[in-house]
Amino acid sequence: MASSFNINYSGTASDFVVNATKAIKTKGGVFTGDQNTGTFAIKTLIGSVKGGYKVISGVGSDTKVAITINQKPMLVPMSKIQEVIEGYF
Repeated sequence: MASSFNINYSGTASDFVVNATKAIKTKGGVFTGDQNTGTFAIKTLIGSVKGGYKVISGVGSDTKVAITINQKPMLVPMSKIQEVIEGYF
């Protein structure tokens, strides 16, 4: 079952894509997408986290992004995944 949450990014949608690509690829993950929508996959010691994102608003230099997690290790709570993803930004 998919779970979703929003993050506020203090930058443009284009900046979000650049920083998300760098953050996820640095951790050995895969990131594909543009300033509107995309997908990502991150490997952890106990399984993969896979999901997508959609930019839902971008006013000036503030951007709101909806994150949807489609797959996660069963032992990892969504709150921890959200905390880690928010920590990338």
